[in-house]
Amino acid sequence: MSRRDQAGPIAIIADDEDLGRLLLAESAAECGLEPLVYDNGTGALEAALSKDVAIVLLDVDMPGMDGFSVCKRLRAESRLATVPIVMVTGHEDSAAISLAFEAGATDFISKPVNWALLPHRLKYILRNASAAERIERLAYFDSLTGLPNRQRCIETAERLFAEAAESQESVAVIYLDLNSFKRVNDTFGHSVGDAVLRTVAGNLTRALESFKAVHEHVTVARFGGDEFVILLRHHAARALAVEIAAACCAAFKDPIVYEGLEFYSAPSIGLAVYPDDGDDVATVLKHADTAMYQAKTGSAAAVAVYTAAMSSRLRDWLDLEARLRHAVQDNLLQLQFQPKFGLRDNRVAGVEALLRWCDAEYGDISPNRFVEIAEESRLIIDMGSWVVRAACRQLREWMDRGIAVPIAINVSAKELLHGDPARVVEVEALAAGVPTSMIEIEITESLLVKDSTVVRSALERLRQLGCRIALDDFGTGYSSLAYITRFPPDRIKIDKAFVHNVDRSASDAAIANAILSLGASLNLIVTAEGIERPGQLEWLRARGCHEVQGFLLSRPLGARELEQQFLQDADRATNSARHQRG
Repeated sequence: MSRRDQAGPIAIIADDEDLGRLLLAESAAECGLEPLVYDNGTGALEAALSKDVAIVLLDVDMPGMDGFSVCKRLRAESRLATVPIVMVTGHEDSAAISLAFEAGATDFISKPVNWALLPHRLKYILRNASAAERIERLAYFDSLTGLPNRQRCIETAERLFAEAAESQESVAVIYLDLNSFKRVNDTFGHSVGDAVLRTVAGNLTRALESFKAVHEHVTVARFGGDEFVILLRHHAARALAVEIAAACCAAFKDPIVYEGLEFYSAPSIGLAVYPDDGDDVATVLKHADTAMYQAKTGSAAAVAVYTAAMSSRLRDWLDLEARLRHAVQDNLLQLQFQPKFGLRDNRVAGVEALLRWCDAEYGDISPNRFVEIAEESRLIIDMGSWVVRAACRQLREWMDRGIAVPIAINVSAKELLHGDPARVVEVEALAAGVPTSMIEIEITESLLVKDSTVVRSALERLRQLGCRIALDDFGTGYSSLAYITRFPPDRIKIDKAFVHNVDRSASDAAIANAILSLGASLNLIVTAEGIERPGQLEWLRARGCHEVQGFLLSRPLGARELEQQFLQDADRATNSARHQRG
């Protein structure tokens, strides 16, 4: 091995010839690398597996493991997937070259080596490897936490399942979800939520350190949002997974502290095991997810181990999906309307349509619940069409009584990406005999940030019909002026998370002021959501906010109740709304 302590990026060198090792080491050192040299493949392999390696240079013919075998073994490790491996050998025939690249080699250098040229070639290889590593991190690692992402997690699970099948072992999948994390985002904004997630990732990593020191095949990934997945391959995976889950729970007993705030984000954890609970990755992940929901809703225990009985939850889901499908087809859904009030004259400037469902057997179903079912089943397209149809018919009824008030309709990402909302609006407005200009389309800010050509095209078609576009939950989706100016909306709605303490918190006030200034600069209507206290209302009024909505002013109401309370003087209300739009 090298006589020096590590001083820079490591180059592992394996060659059974003394002179070859010496010259390869000098070439590596000229590139700023710290050479660790071995005269056999086994020693080189052990070093590469235990160290942070920048490049590996292998002779083919060596005692013990040959270069091809070492290369294959290194490529089996996911963390070494982009590390360049160079075969340096006297074999020049095409078969040897093919074997090198089949084993996973990055490059092939024939002996006798041009030693003057080699350092330059190594630098070129390292530059390409650095670019490949950056691409790898973008594709397979979560930029917020640095953990492997969903795609890498699934690929790792597939590899672990295959290895477990050969070695007669098991693989545990531990699915972890943070309880009430959405309230952190809703209350304090996504920047605070991101900070909490980074801390969560650090806590999980530290909780796993003692297990990873003893057990080689333990990994954690951010699966999406506030969900994390831990994978473990072991002959006693189930028992060890229960220990790991308990350690993860213990890691969150103390609050997460950020800028003087304390957050208690206790996890709900479910686990399932291959092959006992499924014979493929998708099935075991689904069962671990099912167990996690059991932990979240079924008992006081924070950890649940999957059993077949838990699949009844899936049957309940399918039952609700079937009932929701019938509700859409049989016109059993309802719309409620939350009015938006102009702050210049305190009159109704428009209403937001909110979908409600009361099932004959289950009673009132939470919108979060049935919208989730609709999103997963693709029923969201039909449900969105129902909302447009019902809104147009309600507009017709009001217009027949001399009431003209715009209706805002929420449109989901799947409707824009996979449906044709402009066509739906056009057809239903024509059928009801109402102007499309009376319909406003609300989308979330995060949807605009995706900058999808399909989304922009769908919004453009809606605008061509005369529909106005409102950007909902503004301030929570990482928008920038680039997005807003590329496709400017007609309205931005300040998310309730920033309105909640706008009259009490300097930071919330600063954000709200910035949004109001942005609206004024771009000539956009600004609507504030979640008004619950007079102090919020007066703060916004004093700073020129155009419109507000919230429980202080009115809860969502049925059409007739809304009409009786707020729409009797419809002509004046409509004139006020038009005046505010300019």
